[in-house]
Amino acid sequence: MITQIITHTPTWVFGLFVLLIAFGLQQTRSRNVNAVLAYLLPLGMIGLSLFGIHSSFGMQPAPVAIWAAGLLVVTGIRFKYFRDERVTFTRASRSFFIPGSWIPLCVIVAIFVTKYAFTIMRALHAEMAGTDAFIAAFSLAYGCYSGYFSSRAANLVYAAKGAE
Repeated sequence: MITQIITHTPTWVFGLFVLLIAFGLQQTRSRNVNAVLAYLLPLGMIGLSLFGIHSSFGMQPAPVAIWAAGLLVVTGIRFKYFRDERVTFTRASRSFFIPGSWIPLCVIVAIFVTKYAFTIMRALHAEMAGTDAFIAAFSLAYGCYSGYFSSRAANLVYAAKGAE
């Protein structure tokens, strides 16, 4: 069955996966990043997550609300208890020093795997993929992933305000 799933997966999906891995691996290195570019990753990943909700379930109130709840809870918990104090902002260059971490790679891969698993489930078990519990679980997962990136953006704002 796994062979059938892989052989029926469009080639571009594997290309996308390789690009996401490469992008995630870049996040493992400490680097100085222009402020605009630093905000693009979290905003882009939140947008992709919300697009995942839209493409999977439509912009129905329940999946969007569950997504938003996951985003808000994870953002709050991660920002309050797991904020990365090593992130610094330099006003002169308008750039952030962002220490390397494997967590963004893990979250990027988790988003990809979740979307891939949803697509497989919908193809193999369409009736199950339409249940309220299934929709709630996937919406919450997308929201929690977004919460990671949203807390990262909040951490950037916090570091920039601390540099004032």
